Amino acid sequence: MGTNKGRTRKAFIVAILFIITFLAFGPAAFAEDLLQKAVIINEGCLRCHAAQGLNANFDGKTVSLYVDKAKYEVSMHGTMPCTYCHTNISDYPHTGALKGKELVAQVNGECRRCHKDIVADYNKSIHGQVNSAEGRQNAYCSDCHGIHNIYKKEVPEATINHNQVPHTCGNCHEEVFEQYDLDFHAKSVLLGGKEAASCVSCHGSHNILGPGEKESMVSPENTPKTCAKCHLFPLENMAKGKMHYSLEPTGDGAVSFWVLICFSWLVIGCITFVLVCILLELRRKWSDANKPDSH
Repeated sequence: MGTNKGRTRKAFIVAILFIITFLAFGPAAFAEDLLQKAVIINEGCLRCHAAQGLNANFDGKTVSLYVDKAKYEVSMHGTMPCTYCHTNISDYPHTGALKGKELVAQVNGECRRCHKDIVADYNKSIHGQVNSAEGRQNAYCSDCHGIHNIYKKEVPEATINHNQVPHTCGNCHEEVFEQYDLDFHAKSVLLGGKEAASCVSCHGSHNILGPGEKESMVSPENTPKTCAKCHLFPLENMAKGKMHYSLEPTGDGAVSFWVLICFSWLVIGCITFVLVCILLELRRKWSDANKPDSH
């Protein structure tokens, strides 16, 4: 019995040592192997795609196939093989390569393999819903995060950086961006401010829902809570006003429109009055300087 217990104890110790060794070196070996594989594959891909001016004609349109090597290598995916996203590419020349909407949709689907924790929120969001008119989801991952230039949000050049988000959203929401650009939040954000609200501060990121959805961050029920992230004393009235509006003589933007008109003319009048005063003073000095008794 003692011998069996000794053997069991030794086997148990060996098993523990094996597990510890695997956990210590297994992931590192896998990562190193993946990195070496990425270097080999990407060098092959970039022999062609790192050439500026590389393009192809798809459906009568000239499409750039150029990839900025420097930007890609420092991106979040820079250590991954190109084929990890472009799974349909396995030979050269690329036979049956996807293009246009099909390519974007395929790559967008590959994002789900690694970012599984995001999928549930994205699928429920307004961006994850399928637009029947266009036959695609309202927004693909690449629409917000970029393609070969995906960086952490802390990087100033990142499309999801706090100060870049309005421009990124404006690629699709042009009218809303123009309205947001008039807002006091936008003035701070677009001038480099880090504290004022950008689009995601109010609407969320992967969980964006329409204002009519109860769970939306900008629903009437949740707007005061959303504002409370920055404002110490959020009021229910914060949910009653319209945040995005156009400067027009009628409608929600009427007050701001007429205030702007009044202040514009006030500024013009003040500057004109000052200039007239300066000109009159210069004329007086000129006249005084040219009087006979002034010499």
